[in-house]
Amino acid sequence: MRLPMMLTFRHIERSPTLEAQAHELGSRLEQLGQRITECRMTLEGPADGTRRSTPYQVTIDLALPNARIHAESLHHDSTGHDGIYPAMRDAFNNAKRQLMELH
Repeated sequence: MRLPMMLTFRHIERSPTLEAQAHELGSRLEQLGQRITECRMTLEGPADGTRRSTPYQVTIDLALPNARIHAESLHHDSTGHDGIYPAMRDAFNNAKRQLMELH
């Protein structure tokens, strides 16, 4: 990704693997929306450190000239995912869909 990505981890340990996956998804979004001027991604784990409470969720915020995109990994019933990677995939697909709708 040529644009700097702001990557935030909440209640989840930062790892090179997660960072690499996040940057890969950011690069793929940048290829779809070449006018993206800013990309922020937040990876969030369960608040109490266990899977019993709030599941994993990811948000992606993109800025483009005259547009902003906010994509989440939450299901329609506002529940999260049992794993961070499925949450990343769903947030990416949500952002991708919104980018495609702009074209």
